[in-house]
Amino acid sequence: MRHTTKMIAMVIGMIIACSFTAFAQASGSTAELRGIVSDSTGAVIPGAKITLTDTSKGLSRTAVTDSEGNYTFVNLIPGAYELKAEAKGFTSNSAKIELTVGQQANIPFALATGGLEVKVDIVAGSEIVETSRTEQSSTIDQKQITNLPINRRNFLDYALLTPGVTDSDNIADSSDFRVAQTPQSGLSFGGNNGRGNMVQVDGAETLNSSGGVQATISQEGVQEFEVVRNSFSAEMGGASGGVVNIVSKSGSNSIHGSAFGLFRDKIFDARNAFDFNPNGQAPFNRQQYGGSIGGPIKKDKTFFFLVGERFSQERSSFVNLLSDPAIFQPSASQNSLLNYLATVPSFAPLAAGARGALTTTATAYPRTVKLFTDASGSFPFSEYQTQFTGRLDHNFSDKSTGYLRFNITDGVFENQAAGALTAVSRGRKVDSFVGGVVASHNYQFGPTAFNELKLQYSYNRVGFIPNDKNGPEFNIEGYGNFGRDIFLPSQTFERHYDVYDNFTYILGSHTIKFGGSLFFHDVSSTSETFFGGRFNFGAAIPLGNVIALNPAFGGPAGLAQLTQFLTANNPSLLPALSTPINALQSFNFGLPIVYQQGFGDAAADSWTNRYMMYIQDAWKVSNRFTLNYGLRYAIHDEPFLVPTYFRDWQPRASFSWDPKGDGKTAIRGGAGMFVGFLNNAVANVTRELGGYPDPTSIFIALATPTTNAFGLPRSFDMFSGLAAATNFFSRPIVRGDLANILPPASVLAPGVVGRPITPGPGTPLEVRFRLGPNYRNPVTYQASLGIQRDLGGGFSLDTGYMFVRGLHITRNRDANPFKITGPVSALNPNGGPTFVRFAGAGQTTDYRNPLILQDNIYETTANSFYHALTAQISRRFSNFFSINGHYTWSKAIDEVTDFNSDFSAQNPLNVSLDRALSSFDQRHRAVISGVIASPFDNVVARDWSISPIFVAQSGRPINLLLGFDANADGRSQSDRPGRAGRNTGTSQPFYSFDMRVSRRFFVKESRFLEFTFEAFNLFNRTNMLGINNVLGAACTDSGGNFTPCTLTGATPLSNFSLNGRYDRKPTQPLGFTSAADPRQIQLGVRFNW
Repeated sequence: MRHTTKMIAMVIGMIIACSFTAFAQASGSTAELRGIVSDSTGAVIPGAKITLTDTSKGLSRTAVTDSEGNYTFVNLIPGAYELKAEAKGFTSNSAKIELTVGQQANIPFALATGGLEVKVDIVAGSEIVETSRTEQSSTIDQKQITNLPINRRNFLDYALLTPGVTDSDNIADSSDFRVAQTPQSGLSFGGNNGRGNMVQVDGAETLNSSGGVQATISQEGVQEFEVVRNSFSAEMGGASGGVVNIVSKSGSNSIHGSAFGLFRDKIFDARNAFDFNPNGQAPFNRQQYGGSIGGPIKKDKTFFFLVGERFSQERSSFVNLLSDPAIFQPSASQNSLLNYLATVPSFAPLAAGARGALTTTATAYPRTVKLFTDASGSFPFSEYQTQFTGRLDHNFSDKSTGYLRFNITDGVFENQAAGALTAVSRGRKVDSFVGGVVASHNYQFGPTAFNELKLQYSYNRVGFIPNDKNGPEFNIEGYGNFGRDIFLPSQTFERHYDVYDNFTYILGSHTIKFGGSLFFHDVSSTSETFFGGRFNFGAAIPLGNVIALNPAFGGPAGLAQLTQFLTANNPSLLPALSTPINALQSFNFGLPIVYQQGFGDAAADSWTNRYMMYIQDAWKVSNRFTLNYGLRYAIHDEPFLVPTYFRDWQPRASFSWDPKGDGKTAIRGGAGMFVGFLNNAVANVTRELGGYPDPTSIFIALATPTTNAFGLPRSFDMFSGLAAATNFFSRPIVRGDLANILPPASVLAPGVVGRPITPGPGTPLEVRFRLGPNYRNPVTYQASLGIQRDLGGGFSLDTGYMFVRGLHITRNRDANPFKITGPVSALNPNGGPTFVRFAGAGQTTDYRNPLILQDNIYETTANSFYHALTAQISRRFSNFFSINGHYTWSKAIDEVTDFNSDFSAQNPLNVSLDRALSSFDQRHRAVISGVIASPFDNVVARDWSISPIFVAQSGRPINLLLGFDANADGRSQSDRPGRAGRNTGTSQPFYSFDMRVSRRFFVKESRFLEFTFEAFNLFNRTNMLGINNVLGAACTDSGGNFTPCTLTGATPLSNFSLNGRYDRKPTQPLGFTSAADPRQIQLGVRFNW
């Protein structure tokens, strides 16, 4: 019944949209053309007839100049046109022009008296400064797409060649907690985390429910695209960050086609810095091939375009867990203690036994040695993707046009996420299918009125299949991550039904647009979150506790005797007993600091309905000043318990001023409010993991080393009990396995009876995820100011300032703690916890309900701040070369990296303390790219081209972590050493130089065979990426080495502005764990006709 109601609402919405113009983001995929017609004296000519003809399709549109001699054409498909101006008593004048996406071209005509026609060829880019453009944006044209070297032909990477845009896929921390099945766009605008951007193809959104980009079209089918980074107009919606408008290719009156192949192999490539394979360089092989064809079905009437592309690759992941053999040996403090005890006859047996227990050998710990040995090395895997796109355009009349476009993408990508300190067992295979249809109809009611209607249906299926089908997840903090990902497997089906409509009316100097859009999105998912189980091992258990837990070492009495002896004879070694064993030793002893697991029904189905509308006016106040102002309004009907917000008003205004009126300078500024879409995953998480008595819910239990206070098992007990029940996890853990696991009677307080964990609503040790009050969409306030100047010779200089203030960003907070017993720092001077859960004598609990281990609240209370200065010098292609160089100096601050609970604040009672440099802060970034064609005519030197890309950028912040739950809040992923703030460390700078060299051999003027040579990271610089950010309880000794804070002679770190260290192994604190690709060579061939 619920689905039927949604379908009825969808149909009604479509009827309304067709009857009363609604929204169109589609204008983002088009261009505008305007100008003024005057006579030779400069007097304007009203009533002149302007004819614009699409030279590739033969379609013409007409306009008539107004009383001030102005004409305007809107919603123009980018491409080649012929423009003709005619007026009675004057010579007609025509021009050939090339329009690009998002362009607001200005073509004036000066007609002379007489009867002869004058033709003028206006080449693309002759208007160096667009004096009518008000937003901060850049266009990537076909020349750049065809010639610049872009690895893997991911055309969205071209956006990284524009100012103010950085990569959001990679963060410097080796411990990246982002959830696999909720991808983001890969692009950071205004310092955001990749969510909140809008990417659209031909004006239709191409995002999934979490903000990731669906593989809709291949690079071979892209004509050009626009990147809008700040102060975009009211007609563009659904984005709190930036907008990418992509235009697909279409057929024409001439038959054109292409066929290409690109080939790579390891014999041409350098070796990765982390490829330690003793048998030689790890396997690598890639092929990309495809082609396109387009032409007329009926000349000047109906056209087709088809494109197909195949990607196939075999490569390797590099996991280096054994580069430091010392990880299997006792620590320095342990060796000092054991060496001394070995000289004391009464304690020599204890010393020998403890040394054996603290040393990882194949005899003592065969499973550990096998786990690390099997997981280390290079691991080959395969990837493939196939894409097909087709487009059919039809001219119903000079006033009525339309097109139909379909797309299909199928891909399988193995071994995702494996590498660095993450074993292949933690990796996953991604199996995806994307399909969709877009239908568009444009109608011109007259010279001043134009409407565009667009309908889209898209389907997206994506499955994340873990390499380890059983689980659980083992996180040996700082040493390695193993086992089935806690959030997998996951299968998601999305069906999008979208309606867009946009109406444009030209009223004198005003170009008025109004409309709206209707989105109906059905998302069905099955995500077995926490089903596999999770054990975290960290440096949290003092060596003395290990001795007390082990009867072979004398148990509690043996620890007491040892303590008494050291106090009397060598007190300097006493701190070694309170020094934690490392995470690897904790794994050997079976002493996890956290156990977490969920049971229940993983299926969820939800509908999201969005209703958006806007009105906008582009007012040409004078030929020197343009004012663009408008207002958007949206209602987001989100699933489950997400409240509907009815006050989503988004005012926006921007301007462009040509101070001298010569078309050589533009001063631009703008400001506005921008609202993004919510991440659908949050609604599904709160529905499934909210702890509600619903059979479709997942119930999560969590145990720590102290949960025996109420007779419940500790995390230690859960590990030993489940390992025994499953033959050391040779099968998945099931609910019944928990029923017989009890804490030892020796650890229970008098009168306390042991009982097992029983996952369910309201049961002890429950973990739940709920939605906070006033949950709403993310918002940014954006402002920009810039100046662009024509420098002559085709060069322009564009400088600007951008400001972005983000509000209502989703974060996770534990609402259970309500006070703090200890100090705010992660560890107090005695090493005790900040929060008291199970109160002892003279204490009261710091938790509202101590038996709820986590009461996670998703709330939209986080903030972000972004400031940037940009400078760009560019030259469009002419006279054999083009250049685009820019520098961005920026600072990004935020309070949370992503919505996942592992990114929760260290202090849940004061989450604002996590305000710091963003993980996506890119303080300095410079990019230079260009296309250089041979100016020579001789048979050897002609038809060559060289296209370089140089990138230089500063390092990003690192979040330094302890790797264990130091403040007893039930989380081991968020605590930091000492008083370290969030993201205080810094990664290494990145430098890369890519080059493409090509030679064309022409058969005829429009037919050529081209051979290409491409080198990525040509000079083979080693760019370090991941850094081991798990420091433990970080202190330094006299040699600058990290040691536990309780070791005598150690000094607590006072400065946490730390960098990655080349002298460290991957399993050591601040050691580098991975590197970007080394030099890679790609050979290619292409035939165009």
